[in-house]
Amino acid sequence: MDPVMKIEPDSIILSGEGSLQRQLYQALRQPLLSGLWPSGALLPSSRVLASELGLSRNTVNAALAQLVAEGYLQGQPGRGYCIITQLPDHFFQAHGFQAHAFQDSHRFSTSNNKQTVANTSIPIQPATPHKTGLLEPGVPDLAAFPYRIWQRLLQRHADRPKLGVGSDVLGYLPLRQALSLYLQQSRQVHCNEQQILITAGAQQGLYVAAMLVAARGDQVLMESPGYGRLRQALQLQDLQIEYLDASGAEGISAEALTNYHDCKALFLTPGHQYPMGGIMPLPQRLAILQWARQQGCWLVEDDYDSEFQFKHRPIASLQGLAQGEGVIFVGSFSKTMQPALRLGYLVAPVALIRRAAEIVQAIHGDVPLLTQAALADFISEGHFSRHLRKMRKLYQHKQQLAQQLAAQYLPDWRLSAMHAGLHLVLLCPETMLPDFDGPRLLQQLAAQGYAPAPLSKYQFNGEQQAGLVIGIANLSHAELERGLQLIAAFQHSS
Repeated sequence: MDPVMKIEPDSIILSGEGSLQRQLYQALRQPLLSGLWPSGALLPSSRVLASELGLSRNTVNAALAQLVAEGYLQGQPGRGYCIITQLPDHFFQAHGFQAHAFQDSHRFSTSNNKQTVANTSIPIQPATPHKTGLLEPGVPDLAAFPYRIWQRLLQRHADRPKLGVGSDVLGYLPLRQALSLYLQQSRQVHCNEQQILITAGAQQGLYVAAMLVAARGDQVLMESPGYGRLRQALQLQDLQIEYLDASGAEGISAEALTNYHDCKALFLTPGHQYPMGGIMPLPQRLAILQWARQQGCWLVEDDYDSEFQFKHRPIASLQGLAQGEGVIFVGSFSKTMQPALRLGYLVAPVALIRRAAEIVQAIHGDVPLLTQAALADFISEGHFSRHLRKMRKLYQHKQQLAQQLAAQYLPDWRLSAMHAGLHLVLLCPETMLPDFDGPRLLQQLAAQGYAPAPLSKYQFNGEQQAGLVIGIANLSHAELERGLQLIAAFQHSS
């Protein structure tokens, strides 16, 4: 039997940039991604690493725990940590995707796209104000937002008459620079400021991504249960939508993709599946990347709620694993900041990004430069990172509270989406299913000011799983408890 390769501590070099935990994480992760350390190789124990590198055990354990969570390592008592994931050879090539169909310009050229931008000026989001109901999913804790800091930053730029002079169609340059640095550090996104387009929210970003890589009649794939407004955007473009089951704990299965051979794009939420909460493990991510490369299919990664992971730090993006090739990365600040900002971003290869900007201009989705300038300062001055740290703790507490109350009042309901995000999925017990009157339950809850979403709202492929998607962020302990009591009372009266 071949001897097991052991990684020596002196081969682990810290960069000197960022926190010690981040430096160690990067120093361990990079040799894994480059193929330098093979599957089966052993890392030293956390005690040895801490001693040899001059770090605290807590710092070392936190970095190792993140790599375990992402699927790179497995702890082995008495032996240290074993590398468990072998990346395919094409991930070790500097530009593995570029020689493939991802660079086919006909996918997104003006002359060959069967759609015209003029036909896409349909409003993507409701223009009328929306009153938030208790338990409504997708709403952050509005009371916890640092309004005073935000107002000061807005005021700082309000009197700058030259703010918009010479502005780039991609968005305010300092914001794109701040975003590029943040996304590289937080989500391992492979990009620079010339690959980032500022959008009027994630929905607009998804709509633009679809226009970039598919034309009328093309086949695209999306998750079910999934994001209804994505479905609407794809339908508006007359695309042929096929649905992939995403109800499991790991999101969509790479095996299911083997049935598809002519897809132009796969839209997915690998970091935190919406709404079911699945977090895709590394082997699944690698298999999906390999399938997409072989098929010449674009991946559109929606980074929904990925910042709010409670068991570990946010898992590195799919886009970063692909070195930015063949993947369009879409995100927004609606959950991390405020929905009212209507501000998001799209990260794409340089060959696509200017075309994306043209589409945004044509559908009248510009974000006010004042908002962009204030957000650039909010990020670069450290307010955003501090706000995220505070909100992670707050939402983790609210998730734990929601689960405790659900166990108390709805013990026979199953729970999903428990380890991340701002919502919880309550799955109806089988004993209720024959006579479960979802519309009547929602009507009774609405009369009391509660507005959870029925799970059926997210199901597009004939699924029959009954349940509720409840927001847990923007309400008090008493309001949350009262809402679950109302659901329990309905159950017992049915």
